[in-house]
Amino acid sequence: MKVLKSFLLASALVSSSVFANQIEVIQVTEGGVSARQSNDLVLIVQQLQAEVRKLRGQVETQQYELNRLQQQQKEMYSDLDGRLGGGSYLAQNKPASNTSSTVSLKGDEQQDYSAAFAFIKSQDLVKAESAFQGYMKRHPKAKRVSNAIYWLGEVNLAQGKLPDASAYFQRLLTEYPKSAKIPDAMYKLGRAYQRMGEGDNAIVIWEKLIANYPKATAAKLAKSALN
Repeated sequence: MKVLKSFLLASALVSSSVFANQIEVIQVTEGGVSARQSNDLVLIVQQLQAEVRKLRGQVETQQYELNRLQQQQKEMYSDLDGRLGGGSYLAQNKPASNTSSTVSLKGDEQQDYSAAFAFIKSQDLVKAESAFQGYMKRHPKAKRVSNAIYWLGEVNLAQGKLPDASAYFQRLLTEYPKSAKIPDAMYKLGRAYQRMGEGDNAIVIWEKLIANYPKATAAKLAKSALN
């Protein structure tokens, strides 16, 4: 009988000890952050940063398109003014014959990119081209080199330098396939092909754009172009 009581008492003590240890472990787990949770948080932050970069690229592109449309409107009014015998707008905006198109950049990476992009916003395409070329030479490893290549494609396309424009867009697709500007570059590359009389190449690149980036604004433009 005494042996049985001793056995039961020992069992109760062991059970209490195990139960206490289990409670302690649970409390520690609940009070801390697991490695898996920490990795999840890091992944979420990285995804948010990627979205911010993508949105910044979209804002740049939309701002460029807005400025381009505004410039076209000004040119339309100036043409009408010239037809009516006014010509005041053209006189005010005629570039000086001794104005240099070469742009000298002397700031840090951020300042040089902002200076180059300022020419995009003002629609000074010649200086924008010079500035972005200078930016790439001064900062060949900067994160925004891919953006500079895209804008060089844009300014060359706007100036009618179609082979150069297509070369820049193709370079962006080849060297920076993860750039946020890839959909826009694919659409504009198709436009360059189209204007060079290479309709088949334009169709191929637009169909690829629609297949790979179906939700992108550029994909919608490509669908309209194909129709």
